[in-house]
Parts: sequence; C-alpha cells; structure tokens
Amino acid sequence: MLVETRCGRLFVEVRGEGPAVVLWHSLLCEGGMWVGQVGPLAERYRVINIDAPGHGRSAPSTRGYSLEDCVDALFEVMDAVNERSVALVGLSWGGMVGVRAALRAPDRIRSLILFDTNADAESPDKLPKYRAMAFLARRLGALPLLLDRLVPIFFSPRTPIDRPEIVRDFRDRLSAMDPASIGHAVDCVEFGRQDIRSELARITCPTLVVCGIDDVATPVARSEDIVRRIPGAELALVPQAGHLSAWERPDIATPLILERLAHTERARAR
Repeated sequence: MLVETRCGRLFVEVRGEGPAVVLWHSLLCEGGMWVGQVGPLAERYRVINIDAPGHGRSAPSTRGYSLEDCVDALFEVMDAVNERSVALVGLSWGGMVGVRAALRAPDRIRSLILFDTNADAESPDKLPKYRAMAFLARRLGALPLLLDRLVPIFFSPRTPIDRPEIVRDFRDRLSAMDPASIGHAVDCVEFGRQDIRSELARITCPTLVVCGIDDVATPVARSEDIVRRIPGAELALVPQAGHLSAWERPDIATPLILERLAHTERARAR
C-alpha cells in the first residue's frame, strides 16, 4: 500500500497478525533489506515494513526533509494502518527515526531495537568524503566508482566473500535509485542530523542496541555510547557484520529480534 506523508508517498508492506512491529531500513537500502526477518516475524507479529522516502517502491523525493519529518511520516504510516503503538526495529536511518519517535511520543513506541545507528551528528572528518560522494550521486546517480567506495562502508570484509549475492543486490538496487532522492536522503541523514545524545536519558521504553563488529560507518563505540545513555539499554554485537548487520547476518540478527520482542511482550503482559 502507498501512504501519503509529509515526506512524500511511502510504500508500506503489512504482513502477519499480532502486536505491531515497524521496520525502517538504512540509508541507500529499502524494505527488502529485511528479507531475513520479515517471514519469521510475520509468524508472530503484524509486520509493517516501510520503504523510506525516495527509496524502494516509495515515490521519488521532490523536496528536502529532516529526521523530525521522518518521525511525522512514521506516525502517519502508523495511523494509516490503525496502530497506536509499535515496537520499532530500525537500522541506521531507522534507528535515528526510532529514538526521535520515542522521545517525542513515548506512548507510541513500546520498544526499540536499534541496529548500527548513532545519536550524534556526523563526524566532521567523514563529511568531506560524504559530500563528494553525494555530489556525484546527485548528478550522475550511483556510478560503479561510487558503488565501489560504498561497499566497504556498508559491509564487513567477509560479506563479499561469504554472501556476494547481498552485495550484488545492494549495488543493483542502488543503481536504479533516483539521483535526486539519494541527495535528499543524504542531506537528511548525514548533513542535517543533530546531536541528541543529551536527550537519550528520557527514553523509557526497553531498548536493545545491536552493532556489527566490523561496522565502519557507525562503529561499536557509538552503540556503546547509546547504551550508556538510555536507562536499561542492552548491547549485542554481531560478528563478521558491518553496517548492514541485519542483512548480512540474519542467522544472528533474527533470533536477537525475536527473543527481544518476546521478552518485551511478556513483560508488558505481567
């Protein structure tokens, strides 16, 4: 289904029945990134898998937007599918949206599972490289040269060897993406992101933070920082996984998600 939001028309896939779980993927990916999670989750939960603005089957982005706009879009999707509160599973961009949603409307986010994300502004030393790549992407799309530079940022060194089909899928999908949409998303996630670490102590919902050990885009130290700041948060590390750990290692990520969701639902039922 397509949902009109302040960030444009978003494609939303809904599967299964039960407590609602929202999936929001990484920058430069799409809902298909959760291929290893949707089926198992849908056996127990109502899974709401969102293609973020300008990504996947969502409409191309025609204007800029902020992470706060993405929170508005999340709530608009939830309203459209008649869900007042959800567990949110977000990777990178999705985690950034999730923590902001939990801060703004704690009654709407039952729990958070945050993969490979951060709560601070982008590191100044990375910005020049990202600006150069964004410049190329806006004008020429995802060229092979650009894709070659992105693969080691997004994936563990083991993934092209052990699961080359994932890397091919990532490259193929990104190659087909609208260049203007890439630019608007990068502006939002990389250049427009504000540091909200000082606010994380206000998050009250159960939170699991997960990070690929080989993540160079958002290193483990950033996940550790989030865990220290959110009361009661826990950390899980995924070996032989980079920034897209849930996609790279579904054998580890999916059981982590299922176990945490079940634990949270049991606690709520007491």
